[in-house]
Amino acid sequence: MKSYSHAQFTLLLAPFVFSFAFGLDIYIPIIPQMTEIFDTTPALVQLTLSLFLLITGVGQLFIGPLSDQFGRKVLFYAAACCFAVGSFSCALSTQIAWLIFARAISAVGACGMLVVSFAIVRDLFSSEQSAKMYSFLNGAIGISPTFAPIIGGYLAVTFGWQSVFYFLAGIGFFALVITKFFLYETLATPQRIKMNSAIFKRYWTIVANRQFICYSTIAGLAEGVFFCFFSVSPFIIIELLGVPTQEFGYYFAVFGAVIGLGGLASGKVVEKAGIESTIRLGLGLMLSGGVAMLAWHYAASLTLVGFLVPMVVACTGAIFLIGASAAVALEPFGAIAGTASAAFGALEFGIAAVAGYILMLFPIASTIPYGIAIILLAALALGLFILSPALHQQRMEEATT
Repeated sequence: MKSYSHAQFTLLLAPFVFSFAFGLDIYIPIIPQMTEIFDTTPALVQLTLSLFLLITGVGQLFIGPLSDQFGRKVLFYAAACCFAVGSFSCALSTQIAWLIFARAISAVGACGMLVVSFAIVRDLFSSEQSAKMYSFLNGAIGISPTFAPIIGGYLAVTFGWQSVFYFLAGIGFFALVITKFFLYETLATPQRIKMNSAIFKRYWTIVANRQFICYSTIAGLAEGVFFCFFSVSPFIIIELLGVPTQEFGYYFAVFGAVIGLGGLASGKVVEKAGIESTIRLGLGLMLSGGVAMLAWHYAASLTLVGFLVPMVVACTGAIFLIGASAAVALEPFGAIAGTASAAFGALEFGIAAVAGYILMLFPIASTIPYGIAIILLAALALGLFILSPALHQQRMEEATT
């Protein structure tokens, strides 16, 4: 693999990182159908999304250390098999309980392929080269919302809802082929580290840190704004506004553009104004987006513009908040940055998954539930920011200088 260019290597790993992004995004257009197909509630269908995100987050805590002990390739095989078998089982599901279980299996696979892909980059490339590769792979994940729902919508309309999961299973089988013929083991046996209680002691040290918990929670609340959009958008856009399923992805692409452009803008704001100002701006945009969504509804009832424009404002704020909060949360753990990153991802995804599930317990007959959810998430994040130990420490240091 060392003879491959960065672009070629990115293409080799693309099916592995796409497993998570596609597993979450391609399924979104058919969520309203699933309530009718399985004769169940939106909350239970939402669980197939929330559980996928939660397992992907929490799984990082275990799969990373397992790949350090058993090597990368065997974990790739196991993860690709889980993703393929889980997705194939989803297509064969006849009951919502079986669909939820199958989605959990595929989530384990998606998490494994994602984590090990980044571990392989760390094995093979220098620090500077790794930064480039991480950027390429994160870019591949980031562009998924711009076209995965479009693919999912057209597959469902043309070939039926099962075809969405057959497509995902195909990604898993393709990943198996790549693992067999193009990837070799990148972690030599002498370099492997046995998984033991020490890893859990490091996790405990991390989660016991108030600064980490505070800013990881803020990032999770901001991520919740995204995941709540995942949850409600098909019901609002397809069911309430009457947009055809196959066209839903084009509107969802707006969300993908927000992620991409918001990420670039966030980096520039941090560079120019600093982390604290970026967080304040993110909080302000989130609150403004939620308030605007409610105000727009009461002024003009339900409209597509009244849903998407405030969403763009709120999600842009969330992007600002996640990036800046991550920097503060991970700042105390330079010596164990990888372990801290896994803990950060688990907490971030876990909070977002819970937020999305709670939102779907309420009837989605307008944009009001989502607007209220945004305001509550932003208010909680603002409260944590005000009470932040890192912020207080910074002010104390400024006062003594």
